[in-house]
Amino acid sequence: MITTQDIFGAFFIAIIISYGFTPLARQIAFKIKLLDHPSSKKSHAHPTPLLGGLSILLAFFTAVFFTTNINSQMYGILAGGIILMTLGMIDDKLGMMPKMKLSGQILAALIVYKAGVRVITFEDYYVSMFFTVFWIVGITNAFNLLDNLNGLSSGIAGISAIFFGVMALLNSQVYVAVLAFALAGACFGFLKHNFPEAKIFMGDSGSMFLGFTLACIAILGSWETEKISLSFCLPILVLGYPIFDTTLVTFLRIKEKRSIFIGGKDHSSHILASLGFKKKRAVVLIYVICMMLGLAAFLISVFSLAIGTTIFVITTLSMFGFGIYLWIIRSKSAKLRRKHK
Repeated sequence: MITTQDIFGAFFIAIIISYGFTPLARQIAFKIKLLDHPSSKKSHAHPTPLLGGLSILLAFFTAVFFTTNINSQMYGILAGGIILMTLGMIDDKLGMMPKMKLSGQILAALIVYKAGVRVITFEDYYVSMFFTVFWIVGITNAFNLLDNLNGLSSGIAGISAIFFGVMALLNSQVYVAVLAFALAGACFGFLKHNFPEAKIFMGDSGSMFLGFTLACIAILGSWETEKISLSFCLPILVLGYPIFDTTLVTFLRIKEKRSIFIGGKDHSSHILASLGFKKKRAVVLIYVICMMLGLAAFLISVFSLAIGTTIFVITTLSMFGFGIYLWIIRSKSAKLRRKHK
């Protein structure tokens, strides 16, 4: 039987291992030359190791292994996580076609689906499979895209995991709570080496693993309360900022007739930085927004249907307005650049 002590144990084990192993991962990255080199599209001035994701994965699975039983679902998450970690490391080292990376993400999602990590809203096997794969691949890519400033992806993942853990505890889902707090601990242990100054990056391997694992935790949790009509909103709000940023970037790239697969400085964090925010402050501001989204999800889970609906509508409209504001700022900046050419 899992106890509250196991949950906190998972959290602190993950923090200790992630914090302690990350310097070793840094040394290994230098030895195998797995480095992110400076370029015109990047803000760092020196080659930076790209193996932080390995310490996050190791910390998460070690914490879970020593605090709870490993079931078939967890084996599926382990297998999928290793696939994405391997793909990410290859991509970080050699580069990879987007279609190949997407195929690997779909394979990882299918593996966890077969292991029992499924969207149960739909009874039909293949309809459930479609929505499960769509959700997991979508969130995996959202965190992959979000990893563009020091501490951003890992910090948001840690905050999101904490809210999932708290809501899981409220619903007496202690197994899901262990997974969530273990992931949060792994993120926060790594964050010390990645923010505000980055001694190491997590790389595509780490960002994809975080998105993949959070998507699985969101599916495993049963967020149903008396307000079943709003239960589907809770994981969407907790992961609201990565979803928001991916939607904004996709919209901007389509509008500007650019490939959505080619990176650029068009993320919400970059637009905030263009407003005069220092990068550290932009990251902290986004942390605050993530906390507000998580708090909104928590309040919806405990208040009446009317209040919960009001909170959801206000939160959604606020994020929509924030997106419009960033789009206007982006458009004005583009016009100014064209004028000066």
